[in-house]
Amino acid sequence: MGKNEIIKSLSKVIANISLHKLIVIHTKKPESIHFLESEIVEYRNVAQTKAQEFNWNDYEKEKIQTLSLKILLKLKKKKYTDIEFSIKEAEKIILETIEDLIG
Repeated sequence: MGKNEIIKSLSKVIANISLHKLIVIHTKKPESIHFLESEIVEYRNVAQTKAQEFNWNDYEKEKIQTLSLKILLKLKKKKYTDIEFSIKEAEKIILETIEDLIG
């Protein structure tokens, strides 16, 4: 798989990790938190594997961040309409996730 495909794939996983983190923070269903946290761990393992395949420059990290936000907002609109958070908060969580995985 080429680097552009990895960027798309990694962005999807980062979007899922970040969205799950936001849902844990904002859920009104505390019984879901354990499941969500285990999903975060699984997504993180996948993301780490993908991220280690390449070295990442600042442009690529920005591209991943932008694409991840777009995917996250689309997923939220489609599946999680009952969860409310700001775009600024989503951007912060995505950036933290990227820093954690890619550096």
